[in-house]
Amino acid sequence: MNFEEKRWRYMAGAMLLALCSGIGYAWSVFQKPLMENLGCDLKSISLTFTIQILISTIAPVFLGRFQNVIGVANYLRIGIAVYVLGLFATMFAGSIVYLYIVYGVVVGIGIAMLYPSLMAYSTSLFPDKTGLASGILACSYGSGAIFWAPIATFFMQRYGVLSVFGLFAAIFSVAMIPASFLIKKVPDDFIAKMGKAGKINTDNAFVTDYTWREMLKTSTYYLLVMALTLGTAAGLMIMGHASTILQEVLNFPASKAALLVGLFSIFNSLGRLIFGFVSDRFGRYNTMMFLFAVIGGAMLLLTKTSGIIFVVALLVISSCYGGFTSMFSPVCAENFGLKNLAVNYPFLYVAYGLAGTIGPQLAARIKTASGGYDLAFFTVAVMSAVGFIVVLFLKAKKNATKIKPIQC
Repeated sequence: MNFEEKRWRYMAGAMLLALCSGIGYAWSVFQKPLMENLGCDLKSISLTFTIQILISTIAPVFLGRFQNVIGVANYLRIGIAVYVLGLFATMFAGSIVYLYIVYGVVVGIGIAMLYPSLMAYSTSLFPDKTGLASGILACSYGSGAIFWAPIATFFMQRYGVLSVFGLFAAIFSVAMIPASFLIKKVPDDFIAKMGKAGKINTDNAFVTDYTWREMLKTSTYYLLVMALTLGTAAGLMIMGHASTILQEVLNFPASKAALLVGLFSIFNSLGRLIFGFVSDRFGRYNTMMFLFAVIGGAMLLLTKTSGIIFVVALLVISSCYGGFTSMFSPVCAENFGLKNLAVNYPFLYVAYGLAGTIGPQLAARIKTASGGYDLAFFTVAVMSAVGFIVVLFLKAKKNATKIKPIQC
């Protein structure tokens, strides 16, 4: 079989690695037990999640280029080692500062070497279906809470919160090390061959391949970072506080909240898959504007309702957040080319880190100051309106002219 016929096999390995890397999406079920174990308030413990997101999005900017030096498979194996060791070390957390270091920084570096690399790899495997490929990979990553949140809750009730991190370290070691051997290098001429065969849609405009330095000289890069930051902030706020919101706003018990966190993850994952596919057919910018409109409406709904409608609104936001996470890689490829995607993608992925700072911390600070989440929901609704306008401008800009580097 040629590479095109084998690529689904390689994709399966990438999907398993992404699934095991998605422990962050189960964070909300760890939050309250860790607060009780370490004697911390919500703002302090929430900062752990924020640190992890920041590290996992900033570190790839400096580490990503080493994929070309040691090869993507070896790069991923180093990432697996860091990730697993960080989880194992979290078992011994006795202070909030230690938790910041091992779970926030070390586990964050492991994720930084795994997820961004896997996203760029999946898009390179399928230059003819970039939205679908990134959606499938993002779906695998986002499905982490479907599996890990219920497992974590089950064992936390019996053995305590810290022991669970050691359990996950063992599970991930057994699953991820063999999966890494399914990752094979994409041939240098693969994309060119697909293009010559007419299998890459010319509307995707993979014409100019920008280096990261050239990309940073374009206004389009900064507008994309702004749009993706605003789009993912809402979902990260919900994913980081879902269990707490359900327990405090709707008075759900921890076990019921954990089940719903898993359901949010299902909708998150479905959103990644569905909107990735939809964006291949209707365009990235049209899809992003739709997502902004829905998130804004759902956030306003959260300030006015309770009960089942409140839960439905959270589910809708989770699916739209999933849709935004599937936009990063194809949007980067369409604007700056596939050739340097593995290096360029981490620079755009910084938006996820910015959103991770804004979303969870916005909710935590407003909750601490006001005693509720309504002002946080309303703020994100306004942010969604701003994001809609930014994407509308990007769409008009794309229709009017091709990207040109700013002359310095």
